[in-house]
Amino acid sequence: MPMLNIPIPRSLEIALANQARSTGQSVAQLVSSTLAHCLNVPLHTLFQVSTSGALVKGVYEGAVSAGVLKQHGNFGLGTFEDLDGEMAILDGHIYQAKGDGTVVEVPLSSLDGAAPL
Repeated sequence: MPMLNIPIPRSLEIALANQARSTGQSVAQLVSSTLAHCLNVPLHTLFQVSTSGALVKGVYEGAVSAGVLKQHGNFGLGTFEDLDGEMAILDGHIYQAKGDGTVVEVPLSSLDGAAPL
C-alpha cells in the first residue's frame, strides 16, 4: 500500500491525535476516510474482529459492541455472544438467525451489553 509522508501544521497533528484517541481509530484510518470523503472516492476496507480459530478455542464472549461494528461498515457476518445465533449485517441492519431457524432484526439499543463477536 502506498505511504503518504507530508508535512502538516502542528494544529492538524494535535487534532488528528485527539480524534484518534477519542474514536479509537488510527491516524491512518482517519486520514484515509477523510481523504476518501473529500475526494468523493469510495473507500473499501475489511474490518476483522476475531477468527474462526478463536471460536474453535472456545472464545465465545463479546469482543466489540454492535455500535463499534456499525462504525466500520454496513455489511458483515459473525455470531453473537455465547454463540447465540448467527449474525448478518446488511445495509446497517443487524439480523440474528436463531437455532430454531427464525431470523429477527435486532435493534442496536438491545445489543449494548451483549457484544457480538
